[in-house]
Amino acid sequence: MLNVISARFALLTTICMAMFLFHSPTSAAAPKERIALMLSGSQCQEAQQVLEPILRQTKGVFAVDGTSVPGHLLLDVEEGTISAQDLLTVAQTTLGTALSCQIDIMQSCITAPKHTGAEASAK
Repeated sequence: MLNVISARFALLTTICMAMFLFHSPTSAAAPKERIALMLSGSQCQEAQQVLEPILRQTKGVFAVDGTSVPGHLLLDVEEGTISAQDLLTVAQTTLGTALSCQIDIMQSCITAPKHTGAEASAK
């Protein structure tokens, strides 16, 4: 029993150390935010396939997730580099009128506005 506990502790310690060693200091410097775009329409699956690589190449975007929430693109961006409206414009310009897919900025808990210290203490 003691060997099993020791082995689990050693494994956990190894995993924690690996995460610590491979953490990039530059990624910690830039605050990140998540922006969600909602896709609705008959050709959104095709539109998503066109949009994902374009959005990945957009300055300030470091991740695009089109699988976690059906009908949505979740974009992780460097805060202050690109706005939700900028991403919406890129998506709409990319698609034009070629595909029947409406794209909107999703306002939800995923993209909740940030509160400053003064606002938080007033509540």
